[in-house]
Amino acid sequence: MRSRPRERRLGEKETFEEKSQFFGSEKEWLKLIKTIVAMSNRSGGRILYKSINVDFSEFDPANLDNKVNSYIAPKLRGIECVKKGNGVEIKVPRSDLRPHIFIKKGIYRNKKGNKVAEFYEGQIWIRHSSKNELLDKSDFDQIVKEEIRKVFERMNIIVAQYPASILEASESALPMKIKPMKDRKKGVPVVIEKEQVDPNIAYPYQAKDLARLLNKNLAFIVKLLKVLQLKEDPKYNYNYKNSEGKIVLRKYNDECLEFLRRFLINNPNFYPWRDKP
Repeated sequence: MRSRPRERRLGEKETFEEKSQFFGSEKEWLKLIKTIVAMSNRSGGRILYKSINVDFSEFDPANLDNKVNSYIAPKLRGIECVKKGNGVEIKVPRSDLRPHIFIKKGIYRNKKGNKVAEFYEGQIWIRHSSKNELLDKSDFDQIVKEEIRKVFERMNIIVAQYPASILEASESALPMKIKPMKDRKKGVPVVIEKEQVDPNIAYPYQAKDLARLLNKNLAFIVKLLKVLQLKEDPKYNYNYKNSEGKIVLRKYNDECLEFLRRFLINNPNFYPWRDKP
């Protein structure tokens, strides 16, 4: 049995990738999907296959959209495919919804029958020069800056038409409550929020971490948190919830750690299953 000729790459750069053939294997589809997503997360681009060994209907934009969007969120739209002789050119838009994140693994089997992952759930791929690479901090910072710029551009359009007025101030991290203005000519009500913090930084401790730092066992700390009513107090903890709204992880901040430390110093013999604070 003759082996399939190895694919020859003809040319690659950040916004263009040219390859000789496409045979339609699962590996090739997954690599194509990853390249499409990586390009859309950067500047868009074109992918050209000189020859394809599958029916051109496989590259119908609706079919290709479905293949790509079965792996990512949010959904990517606007992919175009143009027949080029025996091949195809795929035009990838620069997405306004970027970054697109993979929501499930892309798995294929190699020649030995072993499973190989082309990408994993939770990964963000982006185009760097001629390569697809994982999103790094500089990429993330650039995306954030561009989104902030878009917000300010939209704000400038609004402000140019209606003068904005800050109606209330808030010291909390929560959105301020804004009361409708009676006289709309004086301005447009706006909501000002304090800068949001990263919960992984602001709330670094799980219950087991508190137990280790306070030299107590986990059951003791869990019971103490409940007795002292810290477990449900948003001042001291942050709840991670799943898509159904159920709490899957609760983490605590330095303020909670210090509160427990002072309490145990002042009450060294406190037994949470017996005593009341």
